[in-house]
Amino acid sequence: MVSTTAKKFLNPYIYHPSLALAITATVLILLLSLISFHQFFHHRSYFFWATILSILMLDLGFIARLVSTQDTSKDSPFLLSWLMILLAPSFLAAACYTAFSRVVWFSCPSQALNFKTLWCWPRWITATFVVFDLFSFFIQLVGASQISWHYDGDTAGERTISSSERKALPGRVILVLGLVLQMLCFVSFSVISMRFFYISRHWAAHDLGDMKLWRKLSYTINLSSVLIALRAVYRTMEIPHDRDYGLEYLQSHEWCFWAFDALPILAVLGVFALWHPGRYLPRSYTRLRLDKRRAVMEKNEVGSVGGTVQEVVLRDFKPEDFRGERTVANV
Repeated sequence: MVSTTAKKFLNPYIYHPSLALAITATVLILLLSLISFHQFFHHRSYFFWATILSILMLDLGFIARLVSTQDTSKDSPFLLSWLMILLAPSFLAAACYTAFSRVVWFSCPSQALNFKTLWCWPRWITATFVVFDLFSFFIQLVGASQISWHYDGDTAGERTISSSERKALPGRVILVLGLVLQMLCFVSFSVISMRFFYISRHWAAHDLGDMKLWRKLSYTINLSSVLIALRAVYRTMEIPHDRDYGLEYLQSHEWCFWAFDALPILAVLGVFALWHPGRYLPRSYTRLRLDKRRAVMEKNEVGSVGGTVQEVVLRDFKPEDFRGERTVANV
């Protein structure tokens, strides 16, 4: 006679996960990781550290999902995959915020570096959004940890993550709150970023570099933000809101996870691989900490060259003109 107290087989998925899709996604994420690591060190884009952290979490998450797909009776790989893939995009968002800050300081005229023009404080762009993003990340971590703990401690047979979420009500509420806060942060950032992208069309004459360069980076930041926001909407809708409610279809069909969660995140990494910020910003802007005083001095120096032919002179400047110890006077 089998003991009734023995732990029964636990099914971590509502569906049967595809091994082929898990292998494909793992290969893709590892290839994108290698490209991202190379660009990070090649361009010395140390301000983009949040992307590296996010990629490491995604690598771990997709590898764990591959292991979990091959043996769904094990809890640890599934929970590790769920947590890493859930939380990693928060750091991708932080990377967008830091990149946007660099674009603002690089392309915005000195006289426009104010709250009235930008709808945000230039000196606090990165700090404001990153702190908000990390705060939402911490809330998501607390909620996801409570759900994971409840899931791992549940000995009921034929159990799924959705049923555990319904039982772990406090963790579920905290997790949804964190996702909602993250979306609010995205919305605020998108409004400011897209508005800046629109008004900056009139600043070609004041640009420190080729206008087409940093506008490509602006496209990259806005596109990445939209993809991350859409993924956050999916995650918020996927989490059940009550014992008898919630979009169960999103949970019970694997294609929804790949289409609305994995694909947008892989697309963001692909976008950054094609248009990496380190390719468009001078070295003084890719360091871990931006010297804003130096940035303003460079703008003023450029603006003082040429007198009445200021527009022509400014259009001739390229990012490489500001690398190393070269000055405007030497150029």
